[in-house]
Formats: sequence, structure tokens, C-alpha cells
Amino acid sequence: RDEVDAQRGYLAAVLGRLSSGVLTIDVDGHVRTANPSAALILGLGTEPLAGRALGDVAAHHTELAPLVEALEPHLAGSESDWQAEVIVFGIGGRQVLMCRGTTLPGTGTGAGHSGHVIVFDDITALVQAQRNAAWGEAARRLAHEIKNPLTPIQLSAERLRHKYLHTMNAADADVLDRLTHTIVQQVETMKGMVNTFSEYARAPRMEQQPVDVNTLIEEVVDLFRSMKGVGAIDLDLEPGMLRVHADPNRLRQVLNNLIKNALEATPPVRAAHIRIATRCGQEANARYVEICVEDEGEGVPQALTASIFDPYVTTKTRGTGLGLAIVRKIIEEHGGVVWLENKSDTGARIIIRLPSSTRVALAEHVRNLQKDAV
Repeated sequence: RDEVDAQRGYLAAVLGRLSSGVLTIDVDGHVRTANPSAALILGLGTEPLAGRALGDVAAHHTELAPLVEALEPHLAGSESDWQAEVIVFGIGGRQVLMCRGTTLPGTGTGAGHSGHVIVFDDITALVQAQRNAAWGEAARRLAHEIKNPLTPIQLSAERLRHKYLHTMNAADADVLDRLTHTIVQQVETMKGMVNTFSEYARAPRMEQQPVDVNTLIEEVVDLFRSMKGVGAIDLDLEPGMLRVHADPNRLRQVLNNLIKNALEATPPVRAAHIRIATRCGQEANARYVEICVEDEGEGVPQALTASIFDPYVTTKTRGTGLGLAIVRKIIEEHGGVVWLENKSDTGARIIIRLPSSTRVALAEHVRNLQKDAV
């Protein structure tokens, strides 16, 4: 018995020091054991998991429902080893979890299996780093290949104007003027597209700090209200909003893109009417800040709603098609999520959820608790 207790203590010590989350699940779908990293990664703090059914965990922590739904087919299936990548909106925002499972053999004669061991890691930072590196390399190559010939083209057009425009008769001069102006204008447009793509692909250099979202929105909206031709922008900002841990300049870029898109979505025959709202919300122990930007345009075709944040997907005839892709990239860099909904009457709304600063502080507190326990 002493030897068994010693082995159990040794196993508990090993599990307690692992950075990966480890769960053992019995044949009835109940958690038998869970190490501290499992609770930390899932945002459960010191809340015990052992003895609880997976369905009960999902019911009390709705942000973990996608994880439980992804695990259930594997637990009910016959495969002995498996792995799955699961996205959840956890305590630190959007999380990408890499889960690996294996079946435990039965202990009795003729027994099937006695449960499962699941090991999972938070690979959010790794996935984001790989994506940023891939886009960064693509941006560097494209910018080099496209920008190199643009400057000579523009300079040649300007030189033609300077050298020959004053030597021609009025009709020919008008043709040369219009054509060279078109060349220069389109070169500038292409340079802008390359710069926008480079901005989308560039690795983030964020300077995060506690940010009052309501104040930031009011500052950005004041700039738009001072512009000519801008219609009504109504604000419905919840007082006493939680702060978010964010880079204020990056969030300004998000708001600028969304308001600009909302203005452009309105048909030119009527004045634009935009509504921006904020609210605080909570899912289980995860608090968040929500920003909603609504327009009264024509909405987005249903076939595009799922891909509207992908690069070069757009409903506009002009523009780079990267505005909303940049929005999603910035929000995901902050651990948040963004999605689009068509309104029931007319127009569309874009909703952003960002983890509050209190959630970031809670995650740090849980990490400190784990260090003390070890």
C-alpha cells in the first residue's frame, strides 16, 4: 500500500508540474483527474473538475461548449489515438487548443476500455506567429515585385508630360494630359494597395495598456462628424464600461475602418445613419466588452457572411478588400472575436468582443496561484 501511495504521489507531482493540461475521462464521460494546468488553460482557476461530467462543465461554462462538443465524438468512437484543434473563447479571449487523446485499456478479462487520457495545449500564440510569419514573407515578396516597376512607370509618365505637353497642339496635348494623368493616378492606387497589404501582413508591434473603449469611440466619431457629407452617427455607450487591455492606436484603426465601411455601405441617394453601441457581458467567469457598429446599407449577401473577413472578399467595386481582414487580424491579436450579422430590416452590424482587463488580471492571478501550489 505504501508503494502504491508513493507512486500516486509521484504521478500527482509530475502532473502538477506539466504545462500541458491533462484530463482522464471514465467511460461514463466523467472527469476522473485534472491537473492544475488543465484548469488554468480552460480559465477555471482553482475550480475542481474531478468528478464532474463533461456535459455539466459545458453547461456551467458555455465558452467551453465547443471543446466538449469536439471531444464527444472521439470519446464515443473506436479510435485509440486521435488529435483535434479546437477554438474556444476562453478567459484570455480567443484560444486555439491542440488536443490529443488516447484510450485506456480495460482492467478486467475481456474488458473493452476504462476511459481516455486527454492532453491539450494552448497554441494560440504559435498559430498567430505562424500566420504572421507567412503573411509577412508574402508581403515582402509582393511589395518588392510590384513596387519596383511602379516608380519608373510613374516617373516616365511625368517626364512625357513635362517634355512634350507644351510642344503639342491643344487636342493632342489634352489626350497626353489625360492619359499620363491616368497612369500616374493608377500607379498611386497600386502603391496604396501594396502598402495596405503590407500593413495587413506586418507582425504586430502593440503597446498595450488599459483602454476606456467609450472614450476612444467618442474621439474617433468626433473626427468623422467634422467631415463634410457624413450623416448621423448615434452613440449608445453603456456607462461604467470595463476597460480592455489593448493598443489604443490599433483599436482606432479598427474603428476607422468600420465607420468608413458603414458610410460607404449607405446608398448615395440618402444620408448615412450609423449606430455604435457598447456593453459589458459575461460568460461564466469570463467578462468581456462588446462593440457593435450598425449601418443602414443593403447588407451583405448571405453567401459572403462567413468569409467577409477574409482577404480580398468585398461587396464594393472599389477598395483593396483588406479593410475587414485587417479588423479581424487586430481583434484576434487582442484575444477577441469579430463577426457580422445582417439586420432583419436593412443594413448590417459588425460585433466585436474583447476580453476585459479584469479577465487578463484574473488569468495572471491564476498563474500565480499555480506557481505557489508548485
